[in-house]
Amino acid sequence: MRKSPGILGLWLLGLLASSAAEPWTLERSLDYALAHNPDARLAQQRIIASQAVLEQANSTFWPHLQFQSSYNRTDNPMMVFGSILNQRAYDSSLNFNDVPDVDNLNLRGLVKVPLYAGGRNKYGREAAQANTEAAKQTSAAVRNALGFEVVRAFHTVLKTREFIRATEASVNSLEKHLAISKKRFDGGTLLKSDILDVEVRLSQSREDLVRARNSNTLADRALRNLLGIEAGEFIVADTAPAVTAPTLANAAPRPELTAARDRESAAQAQVRIARSGYQPSVSAFGSLDRDYGWVTGGDGNSYTAGVLLQWDLWDGFATRAKAREAYANLESAREEQRKLRLALDFETEQAQLNLKATNERMAVTEKSVEQATESVILTRNRFEQGLALSTQLIDSETALVSARVRRAEAESDQKIAIAALRKALALPQLDSAPTRK
Repeated sequence: MRKSPGILGLWLLGLLASSAAEPWTLERSLDYALAHNPDARLAQQRIIASQAVLEQANSTFWPHLQFQSSYNRTDNPMMVFGSILNQRAYDSSLNFNDVPDVDNLNLRGLVKVPLYAGGRNKYGREAAQANTEAAKQTSAAVRNALGFEVVRAFHTVLKTREFIRATEASVNSLEKHLAISKKRFDGGTLLKSDILDVEVRLSQSREDLVRARNSNTLADRALRNLLGIEAGEFIVADTAPAVTAPTLANAAPRPELTAARDRESAAQAQVRIARSGYQPSVSAFGSLDRDYGWVTGGDGNSYTAGVLLQWDLWDGFATRAKAREAYANLESAREEQRKLRLALDFETEQAQLNLKATNERMAVTEKSVEQATESVILTRNRFEQGLALSTQLIDSETALVSARVRRAEAESDQKIAIAALRKALALPQLDSAPTRK
């Protein structure tokens, strides 16, 4: 059975709509951010740029070929005589005191082959290779940090949703209590001040709900920004996959530290490049020329070949100054590496302590919610029976909301702490993700 174009079009629109409304899971968010976040793309472009520099360094080992062409017309005696000889058009009747003007079209092919450059080319290639590896490791570090930021933003969205649920539950409960209070007031068993206390607390809860919804909107926007999404519908899933807390035995090398070591290697190569200025350079060269003149009708070919030795015997201490600069940069790279190593060790220890603290907070807040829930149930029953004051009910409701918020915060902080520890150990944020080599 063939579908009409209209039905097919509606089907396609429905398919696109369902695709656009697909919620952003944590897995999808991580994959998308690593491909579309500006920082990830910038890191990739730096790799491309460093690879181009490496290609430039490799080019110094290849012969350089060049083509030149020029045309001139002159009556300068020296140039006229040279052009005539090059065109193989010399005539013994030429009067050197009254030379004619001649033209010359020159076609030249040149080749230059580097033979020795004091190690400059070799060490330049080593520096470029080290910088390329550093760029790759820096990109891996960006991806590692970006993965953590996405996880943190995702769980912040879920945390603010829990805040909304807790405050909404408080508002609904207080609205019911207000209705009960008004009935008791009408029956003469409750004071007007008690109703006012409930109304004040209800207004505060509604204000808290506005803040919670605003926090959720900002959290959604932060996650969207991390993913590099500028417009369109954006719906975040309500759940996230469970992730195990790693141990130090699972740790992988931090790409930041590997990049620092590569930069140190590049700095060492730069020292050798600077010191190569004390060495001579040797190159071979050759050229083929073809000269033609319309005035003389001459046409001649010639070649030139040779070896060139260059040695700077005195350069005003320029080479010495470059070597001192390179040495200083090398020492700076070593100190930067030591500073980074200290910072990464501290980050790992801090992540472990934070995870331990959040685990303890989870146990405490779980118990707190259980106790606050039981207290609210008992106080509500007593209030409905006229055995408890409205202030007691408000206090118990407030304690329950506070306990739920602390539990949601502790649960979110625990998951973020696990993510921070996985970042500190250079591990993927999801258990199913492949470990970086």
